[in-house]
Amino acid sequence: MSRALREFIAMGCIMTGIFLLGVNLFTGIASFWAIYPAASLLCPLAWLLTADKKKGSIIASGLFLAFCIIQNIVETPDYFWFVYLLPIAVSWPLIVCLGKAALKRSFSYLVSFSLISYYVLLNIYFEPRFLWCIFPIFTLLWWPLCTTFGRYPRRFSVLSAGLIIVFFVIVNRISSPEVFWTIHPIFAVLWWPISMYLAKKPFYYSAVGAGMTILYFSLVNFMTSPQQLWAVYPAFAVFWWPLSVYYFVSRPARFSH
Repeated sequence: MSRALREFIAMGCIMTGIFLLGVNLFTGIASFWAIYPAASLLCPLAWLLTADKKKGSIIASGLFLAFCIIQNIVETPDYFWFVYLLPIAVSWPLIVCLGKAALKRSFSYLVSFSLISYYVLLNIYFEPRFLWCIFPIFTLLWWPLCTTFGRYPRRFSVLSAGLIIVFFVIVNRISSPEVFWTIHPIFAVLWWPISMYLAKKPFYYSAVGAGMTILYFSLVNFMTSPQQLWAVYPAFAVFWWPLSVYYFVSRPARFSH
């Protein structure tokens, strides 16, 4: 990043912070809301004004964590919510300081599973009634998954689709078990591996896709309104897909040889 661009962004952060503070003062200080965006702008400002990226990341991360701790003590001293942000404040400067070493597979596994263990312990200690750690776990697992299978698109699509399906099934189970809404994201995400494996085989792709779509509508019909058989209408429309591909794509190509 050039010096001119860095100084431009820094001045933009300063001007925005001053503007927000002024608006807060003129509209009333009963709620001092401007402190949050102003403090958020302070972190990238420290990053930009520091020539050394490593020092800048440490300073910005320290300012971010210090602000959160102060706000926690001032507003909600009975609940130490800043502990949820500790991994972010520590991981960012750690990754920046390590540089290319942070791209290694072993590092992704070490950091991801360390953070997962940390959030699981927080879940058990602070809020054991709700399994909220499933959300950071789902997010953090993408890092080692990408470093391990990123070079193998087909395997990556299958494993990623499996991870997404398992995540939504668990969320469905712990949040609203009375309604099986997971079928909708499952239907959507299954197109990823199917497309990766069958995109170059039009007829097989259309046949599998049509079968999956008909099955999806049939299940939705059965779960939502079993007394009315409406799934037959989209099924009839979907049947035209493989039929058209067979007669206008696969069969002409077969006879041309």
